[in-house]
Amino acid sequence: MLYGEMPEGGFRFTVANPKKEAFLRLPKSDEIAAHMDAQKTIRRMIGRRQSQTETLPNAKADLDLFAQLRLSGDDFDEFEARNAIQKLTSSEVVDCERSSDGYTVTLKTPFGESVHVLGIPTARQLADYKRTVVKSRELPHNQEELRYRTQSTMDLYDAAVQSSSGYADGTEVPAHHKFAIAIELVHAIEELDPAFDPNS
Repeated sequence: MLYGEMPEGGFRFTVANPKKEAFLRLPKSDEIAAHMDAQKTIRRMIGRRQSQTETLPNAKADLDLFAQLRLSGDDFDEFEARNAIQKLTSSEVVDCERSSDGYTVTLKTPFGESVHVLGIPTARQLADYKRTVVKSRELPHNQEELRYRTQSTMDLYDAAVQSSSGYADGTEVPAHHKFAIAIELVHAIEELDPAFDPNS
């Protein structure tokens, strides 16, 4: 099944105890982007130049998105809703291959793999991304709250993408896929960025 295809009635999710069943559709890009933007990550300094990050569950965001996606069936609580959403929207970059003029990124999802061919962003596009992708706020006890702006990753993906495959006809690449691919693209570019050598 390609991403964007849906069985009649929606995707079935169950809870063993208490016994529940609900049928969900795929999220629209604006829905999943709003859900992602509502997530908070806490970074704690645990030593010199060392930190630990933890993403905090957002029960309201999980329940809101679940309500939007539910086509029929039972109400889920925030834990059940989060589990269903994570299963439906899971994605993982499994390969990032450099070519002469860009990158080919393979993304694994519950619907199979999608392949994205990307050019190399300009220095301005990368700077705009880095300037806007994370909003941070200092907290007590050497902690920092981080919020990622999904739109920044979407903008970078849209600027760099040349082609994509693995999606049903008429299905746009969703926001959470663009997010994962853009993050990978930036990491790959930074890893290959040559160090300055005044003697070369």
